[in-house]
Amino acid sequence: MENAPKKGSKTFVVGLILLVLFAAVTVLSFVFYNQINDPVNGWFAIYKVDPEDSSKLIELSMSPLLKFIYSIIPKLIGTIRVLFVTLLVLYIVCGVIKAIFKGTPRKITIGKLVNSIVKVVIWVVCVIAVLAVWGMNVGALIASAGVLTLVVGLGMQSLIADVVAGIFLVCDGTLQVGDIVTIDGWRGTVQEIGIRNTKLINYSGDIRVANNSTIKVYVNQSREDSYPTVLVGIPYEENVQRVKEVFEANRARIQSMCPSLVSDIDFNGVEELADSSVNLHFGAKCKEDNFFAAQREMRGAIKTVFEENGISVPFPQVDVHNK
Repeated sequence: MENAPKKGSKTFVVGLILLVLFAAVTVLSFVFYNQINDPVNGWFAIYKVDPEDSSKLIELSMSPLLKFIYSIIPKLIGTIRVLFVTLLVLYIVCGVIKAIFKGTPRKITIGKLVNSIVKVVIWVVCVIAVLAVWGMNVGALIASAGVLTLVVGLGMQSLIADVVAGIFLVCDGTLQVGDIVTIDGWRGTVQEIGIRNTKLINYSGDIRVANNSTIKVYVNQSREDSYPTVLVGIPYEENVQRVKEVFEANRARIQSMCPSLVSDIDFNGVEELADSSVNLHFGAKCKEDNFFAAQREMRGAIKTVFEENGISVPFPQVDVHNK
């Protein structure tokens, strides 16, 4: 299984092969344009000039299947030509957008939104062009589309709300690609702010997709340093003042064991008197990307130093009294 090719590489190779084929067909279609599209003298001609009246055309006598094949081949070639031009335009335009909107997270976020809108517009134009190749009345279609858009718009208010909310999210600048946020209790990194939805990915690789219009309240945890805290329990028999002195005497060593921190560790005193322990509160600042790593490092470093100084971590205890 180690030598099995990745799915992404297969997709890339297939896409590259199709693009090369489309390019070849497009170039040949322009070189042999008259031979392909001329209905009388071309390779796929299905008409001939009427010998009695040169201004009229008559159909060639051939089987219906062959006539059908000859009639659609120029249209298929035209469709491939449109698709190739569309893909080429997409590649160029998306590359330009990526080059312009790079650098800061805000620019990247705006770039992705603009990229999504441009893709939709280009593919709509591509569909109209393909329909024109197949002989449809594009002018009437566009006129009908205007009325249809009005009718559909009334029934797709939620979609329109998502689009508008996405634009405001980007323009406000309070949510950007790369930010670590919590939305409806779900914490993750903003992967993409699209036309309709926003994608978050958490530390385990799970992706959550939220409609833009449903994002009412969120917590952005990337703008300032975070303050992770940990609770460390000590036995009731232990003297809190001695524990504090041990911590202060070993502060530099504990700090060196926590590379994710960007500030000194604070000893904030007793947090609670629990059933089996006195829980002490510690905290420090770190980058939000290192939030959980900082907590793990603080717990491990404090536990190590406490054990070396005879301060044990208590376990649940139950006292039973007999009358």
